[in-house]
Amino acid sequence: MITVDQALNIVLANISRLGTEAVELDHALGRILAQDVCADLDLPPFDRARMDGFAVRSADVAAAPITLQVVGEVAAGASFEGDVGAGQAVKIFTGAPMPHGADAVQMIEVTAQSGEQVVIKEPVTPGQFVTPRASEVESGKLIAEQGHEIGPAEMSVLASFGYAAPRVAIHPSIAVMSTGSELVEVSAKPHGAQIRNSNSYTIASYAARAGAAARSLGTIQDTPEATWRALRDATGKYDIVITSGGVSMGDYDLVKGALVELGAEIFFDKVGIRPGKPTVFARLDSTYYFGLPGNPVSTSVTFNVFARPAIRKMLGDRDPLLPTVRAIAARDIRDSSNRRSYLPGRLNIEQGSALVTPLKWGGSSDLVAFMNANALIIVREDTHEISQGEPVDTMLLSSI
Repeated sequence: MITVDQALNIVLANISRLGTEAVELDHALGRILAQDVCADLDLPPFDRARMDGFAVRSADVAAAPITLQVVGEVAAGASFEGDVGAGQAVKIFTGAPMPHGADAVQMIEVTAQSGEQVVIKEPVTPGQFVTPRASEVESGKLIAEQGHEIGPAEMSVLASFGYAAPRVAIHPSIAVMSTGSELVEVSAKPHGAQIRNSNSYTIASYAARAGAAARSLGTIQDTPEATWRALRDATGKYDIVITSGGVSMGDYDLVKGALVELGAEIFFDKVGIRPGKPTVFARLDSTYYFGLPGNPVSTSVTFNVFARPAIRKMLGDRDPLLPTVRAIAARDIRDSSNRRSYLPGRLNIEQGSALVTPLKWGGSSDLVAFMNANALIIVREDTHEISQGEPVDTMLLSSI
């Protein structure tokens, strides 16, 4: 059995970024940049007014109040032809380019215009309420490196610098299967020992959130032939195949055996993690396989610890791991395992500090309790008790 760190290193060492494609900017949100983004112009491209008011020569109004001649106006998107001379002013609006000759703006609240004259009631300093050209970005400067996820702010940057069709990483294709003859579809009413197949929806949702194109291939019956056939048929058609269940040591745990029979390279099949010890990672031809445990919480934990980083690495994400923050334990946390534990928790920001509350849960099948978790409390292998008020690492599952 290998450690979590060893297993994660194996995953990341064997996964490479997929190809890239250009997409219209309208479809770029949430994708991973596959190119560096550079400014193609200065920003702002001219000295720009930050206030509605009057563009003036600061020397003219040093002894304000003073009356100036209004010789024109300039709005955003327009320009003023000519120079502002001594004793002159130009009415200007926020975002408009500064007229030649003027070096400051006095905001309209401390002026009084009457016809073609304006009284400037207070003096200004050179550069007041003016954003100089290129003060935000100089043309040619690197703005965002490849490997960044494109969010709303990045969309603004791409649009501002003319990236109408940015190059992004191709979505990894993910096949999702659940093993178990006891599984029935969501629309069916379970009878006897049957249960509904929830794991396929969990994994496909996590994969889609991670940036993959996920497809559920349904349920595999608990027979060697069905397991072998399902895995064989997916080989070469998908970048990653993720199964849930069938990876432990029972008579009906058939996934690893089917992979071995198919000739797959098994990188690991047991990890020192709780929950989720019987996790399999393998490769056959160009397809990678994650065999995750079948209990819902184990499935969720092992996906986020191992499979999600693989998807993000395929996307070229510079930081493929979920973010981890240091939080304060809101209650005592006890864990008797010698494996690294990932326990469901609820993380909140209170009085400027991250505070995490361990959730009461009934074990790796307690999917209802796990639904309320927005973080996983990480309890290291050599730690068995964390007292209330002590710091603890937490892995974020969603926004706080």
